[in-house]
Amino acid sequence: MKIWRSDQQGDDKIIAYVNSTVYRGNPSSEEIENVLNNFQIEILPTKNFTGIPLHYIKQINMEEGQTYIEVLFGKGSSEHLRIRDEEKRKAIFAYFKTHIPNSTFYIDKYSKTRAGKKPLIAMCVVVGLFLWTFYIAAGMENGDEYRVTGDHYNSVAGIVVALASLGTKWISVIFGTLFGIAAFSFIRKVRNPKTVNRIQLRT
Repeated sequence: MKIWRSDQQGDDKIIAYVNSTVYRGNPSSEEIENVLNNFQIEILPTKNFTGIPLHYIKQINMEEGQTYIEVLFGKGSSEHLRIRDEEKRKAIFAYFKTHIPNSTFYIDKYSKTRAGKKPLIAMCVVVGLFLWTFYIAAGMENGDEYRVTGDHYNSVAGIVVALASLGTKWISVIFGTLFGIAAFSFIRKVRNPKTVNRIQLRT
């Protein structure tokens, strides 16, 4: 059993590892002492807490520069254990690394190519949609008519036609902004590829 408490704003007030389960919770200030005492005698909380048994957990990650520890479980589900204090965050992760059985620890250092892959794909998608939408918008401004069968907003084509109706000027502004956001993300991630400490649980 191990329990961590934090009074720092933005943190989870209590993080605990009890009976092969990871808990995070935010009881009221009046309840904290009672909750801590109950943990000591293994009376587990039933409200304002999330408990994740080890057999559900697939991976526990601590990314350098982030203010949380990520617990992955289920089908793409995750919980964030929020700890702003770096030393405390590292201590919690180190405890998990040492005390969680049937697990493997490794450091995952991203290359620049891997770090920039997702924002680069986003940039390509934005450019593709821009060219398609701009083409239709220019046609509309020249008197062409476009119709989409079925529910107007239930397809990519429908959304493109709806955006195109705004005109080429607004299309340029909207997609220029989206491209700028994706480009900024690409530059930031390529310049500072992330490093993630991972605990992989073996099932």
